[in-house]
Amino acid sequence: MSAQRMHERLGWSPSRSGAILTDFEMVFNKHSNDGGKANIMYSPGDLVEGILYSVYEKDLVVLDKFEGVAADQYKRYEIKVQNKNKKSILAVAYKALNTGKVSAPTEVYLNYILEGKEFLSPEYYKKLKSTETL
Repeated sequence: MSAQRMHERLGWSPSRSGAILTDFEMVFNKHSNDGGKANIMYSPGDLVEGILYSVYEKDLVVLDKFEGVAADQYKRYEIKVQNKNKKSILAVAYKALNTGKVSAPTEVYLNYILEGKEFLSPEYYKKLKSTETL
């Protein structure tokens, strides 16, 4: 959810807004050498709050490289999210492929996610902030 990381990766700052993905939860079950990475998993009745970035198709190709799409780390999916006005919007999300048990993220990685605070409800932000880190 880090606007700074998005700018570093794309070379520009796309507009952004809050979004909600229903019937999913965010978990840290994508393993890496430096702790768990975020993933979304189907979970009826739950929700994920996040940021919806307005990018171009060519930007998705750049993001695919950072997310390891060619190396089968993550796959890009079209999903429906709700914006702050509860309007349904077609969006893109990356879902991890090779997952395992939930693993704590690093504090640095969690802080990138927490940078989305202004677009998250206070309750959801508190839940994320309470995530144990390495």
